[in-house]
Amino acid sequence: MPPEEAIPLEAPQPPVVPPSPAIEAPVETPPVELAPVPAEAAPAPETAQSSTLTAQIPPNESIAPESDPIETPEPPSAAAPVQTGILHAAREILVKARVAIQDRKRKKRDKIMLALNTKNKITNDDVEKLLHVSDATATRYLSALEKENKIKQVGRTGHGVVYSKI
Repeated sequence: MPPEEAIPLEAPQPPVVPPSPAIEAPVETPPVELAPVPAEAAPAPETAQSSTLTAQIPPNESIAPESDPIETPEPPSAAAPVQTGILHAAREILVKARVAIQDRKRKKRDKIMLALNTKNKITNDDVEKLLHVSDATATRYLSALEKENKIKQVGRTGHGVVYSKI
C-alpha cells in the first residue's frame, strides 16, 4: 500500500513579521495667537469659572449662564388636519372590518342553530364539516353559543360530547 500523503486543510500563510518600531519625529505646531479681548468683554475675576472649563471653551472666555430652554415652534396647522384625516379614515376602515368579521361570525352561529333545529343534537365534527372550519374554530363557535345560553353541552370530553338546543 502506498503511504498516504497528508493534505493540508488550510492554505499556507506567510509568516507574521512583527512591525518594527518606527521612530516618529515630533511635529511642531505653530503657536496660535489669540486676538486681544476688549476690556468690557473680559470676565471679572469674581465671575470667572475656572473649575468648569471644557475643551470647547478657551480659559479666557466665560461660560454663558444657562437660559430657559428654547421652545420649538409647532408644525403648521395645515399638516394637522391631513394627519387627523388619515387617522380618521384608517379608524373607519378598521371599524368596518370589525363589523364585517362579527357579521360573518354571527351568520356562522346562525347556521349552527339552523342545523340544531333540523337535528336535535350536533357535535364538534358536524360543525367542522358544516362550516368548513378547524376543530378549534368549531369549538369556539359552540362555546360562544353556550355562553349566549342558546345551546348546552351534554357530556364532558371526547367523542361523547354533543350539543343540544336549550
